Amino acid sequence: MKQKINPDGMIKPPAPYSTIIKVSAVEEMICLSGVSANGPEGGIVGKGDILAQTKQIVENIKKELAAVGASKKDIVMTTTYVLADAMDDFLMTGAANVLFDGLDNPADTLVGVASLAGMKGGALIEVNAIAVKD
Repeated sequence: MKQKINPDGMIKPPAPYSTIIKVSAVEEMICLSGVSANGPEGGIVGKGDILAQTKQIVENIKKELAAVGASKKDIVMTTTYVLADAMDDFLMTGAANVLFDGLDNPADTLVGVASLAGMKGGALIEVNAIAVKD
């Protein structure tokens, strides 16, 4: 069972994520490695476009979860890595809302980084996730 908690007396999250996810009675835990904006042919979708890449990542995560019988509703935690130079675009284009809404508002840590593994191919963002099924 997953419970979203945003305690009274704490600052309201500036994006649609949850500050706490409490999980009880876990039957399965699913850990996704960093998911990038690769399309079916392998290349990065939306080179230079953080919003397009974020949308592709949400779709990729949904496909990965479906492969193990899970869905976005099962995600409890994500870590989002955004190139530091693309952070303003991530926040200003609505990409953050697309990510968190698309993944059902998990607990999240957002990290600005100097580089990503797929950066030379145009990657601006990567997300890893933990899901639980009860």
